[in-house]
Amino acid sequence: MSYTIGNFNQLFQIKRANENSGRYFFSKGAMKGFNSRIHDAVYSGCVFVTSEKNDMSYSAPQPRVYTVRIAMDDGSIETYGSLGDYATRYDAHSTAEWLGKALKSGTVAYNPNTWKFETIELIAS
Repeated sequence: MSYTIGNFNQLFQIKRANENSGRYFFSKGAMKGFNSRIHDAVYSGCVFVTSEKNDMSYSAPQPRVYTVRIAMDDGSIETYGSLGDYATRYDAHSTAEWLGKALKSGTVAYNPNTWKFETIELIAS
């Protein structure tokens, strides 16, 4: 995985970079397996939102949940927080917009020691 965030203008560029790097995040099989939807907005060139819904036959129907994602320059896709952290589309997009600005301004960065995106204050301590 790269530690450098991507710089993409549109979602199709993120999809192309992911596919060209030999990854399958946006493949039909992966999308179907997680019952995923990709939201069109790209914040600050690297952050976007997905939604997932668990409709497995062995469990009770679950609500659609939302996840904030970061596109890295090598085509990899990282998750901010955990899968399905947001119950509403609004909350996920608000966080995605904030995160995009924070990544571009350098107040949030990837910490390779914890494998998470964190504020610079946490990384420095």
